[in-house]
Amino acid sequence: MPALSRLTVLLCDSVPAVRQLYQELTNSPLVERVVVEESLDEAERAVANDSFDVVIVDPLATGLTRTGDLALGWSAAGIAVVLHVDLATVEDHAATFYRGARSGLKEMYALDKRTPAQMLAAETEAMLVKCRDFRLLATGTSRTGRLLDRVRDIAADTGDDTLEQLIEDVDETRSLEAARSDLVRPTSTPASVFLSYRFAEEDGYVRGLSGLLEDRGFTVVTGRRADGYVGAAVLNRIRECEFFVSLMTRARRFAGDEEKYATSAWLIEEKGAALAYRKYMVLLVEEGVDDIGGLQGDWQRHVFTPTTFTAAARDAVAQLLERCGRGDAPEGAGQPR
Repeated sequence: MPALSRLTVLLCDSVPAVRQLYQELTNSPLVERVVVEESLDEAERAVANDSFDVVIVDPLATGLTRTGDLALGWSAAGIAVVLHVDLATVEDHAATFYRGARSGLKEMYALDKRTPAQMLAAETEAMLVKCRDFRLLATGTSRTGRLLDRVRDIAADTGDDTLEQLIEDVDETRSLEAARSDLVRPTSTPASVFLSYRFAEEDGYVRGLSGLLEDRGFTVVTGRRADGYVGAAVLNRIRECEFFVSLMTRARRFAGDEEKYATSAWLIEEKGAALAYRKYMVLLVEEGVDDIGGLQGDWQRHVFTPTTFTAAARDAVAQLLERCGRGDAPEGAGQPR
């Protein structure tokens, strides 16, 4: 696919559910063509008989088990798959939605069906840019290989030594770039949690929360010894973890208000980094802590007091287990699937 090629999109859902999305897709300069299929059978046939760059589908509307299998297969074949779902509903049923092999759905692009109408155009465009980048990466290696083979044939036919040397230089550059990509690729370690906290809490709340996470099969990573400095090392730790948990406790009282407190500034910075890396986030917020930054969805926030911390921590860990697709696992049940 040439770098500036427009995308062909298959949209699988009922027409009323995707009417506005269809309009935004057809209006996008990134899109060449949009096909709508209302059933999964029709979508499967369409993908088999035509060439699509993007498939947008709602597994909750089309059947989770079969749609999940097809989505994983399409993605493996180099098609950008977008889950067009109500994200709040997905999180409520995460243990089922991400069960077993379907945990791979966590890595796919998602477009929230509850996106406000006035924001849908911007969200759709951002999603299409990601899909285009995915397709370029998926097809780039094979396309470059085919081009180099053609140049080699030309060099062999003409006996052009300069062209032969150029081909060798390009091959060497490709090898170096592949090695670099392996080194810097932002992969996440499964079942790992970056735990963000004030170091004053290290021997109190943190010890109990870390133990609870480890008992349930999670690996806990912290910014310990960073001393409040959110530098490259801490950013890399956040990026490499699958989940982000922030323990936001009282650091100082707001002037003129005896009931509101601020937490440490670097916790807000670490939270911002986790949002930028699109980490699944759970916040444990001590009662009275205010101004913790913006966040979509209060379902990710657990407020606690010293006497309710244990219950809040258990709820937070249960939420992570749901996200892993093993919400019904017994205590000490090993690594999340």
